[in-house]
Amino acid sequence: MTQHVEQVNGKKSIVKVVLDIISGIVLVVLGVFIVYMLVFMFKGMKTNETPTIFGHQIYIVRSNSMSPTFETGSLLLVKHVDTSSIQVNDIITFKEKNDSVATTHRVVKILNDNGLQFVTRGDANNVDDPMPVSADEVVGRVVFWIPYIGYLLGFIRTKEGLLVFIIVPALIIIITQIISFIREVKKKEDKPSTEELQAQLQELLSNSRRED
Repeated sequence: MTQHVEQVNGKKSIVKVVLDIISGIVLVVLGVFIVYMLVFMFKGMKTNETPTIFGHQIYIVRSNSMSPTFETGSLLLVKHVDTSSIQVNDIITFKEKNDSVATTHRVVKILNDNGLQFVTRGDANNVDDPMPVSADEVVGRVVFWIPYIGYLLGFIRTKEGLLVFIIVPALIIIITQIISFIREVKKKEDKPSTEELQAQLQELLSNSRRED
């Protein structure tokens, strides 16, 4: 029976160690993410530049012209590429020199008559875009998209979103770690030292000898 209890306790301790390691990794990753997002948000708000992550520009879809491939509110990751590598059916993001808003459409034809140009069309549209896109207007090629998360990212960039999704979780993590640290310190303080254990053992032995 005792051996069975020891095995159960051993398994519980192993599981606890594994869970502690996993939770530690999650906290580290979350902490790094929060720090990155803080830098990302403040930088974006200050410079009004297109945000980037790991060398990819981030765009939020504002219309349904590419439906059903991706809908309004989707988040796009756009990678800068050599325009000569762009092929028909690639989805590209482009922006004219005098346009403040980028457009993301699919390449339906490539022209080389007056320099490299791309005929584009939204998947939801029945006709091609009125003007071909020149190579120097191409921002990059869409490599990944996540549905609807753009709404969340757009909210995070507001003051309210920054408070709800960045500052509050960061404070919770900090407070949790402080509480955990205090508990560990108290546990160590409550545990008797080696000298105290030896003194208690000697006292028990001396008492048992007196009784004999």
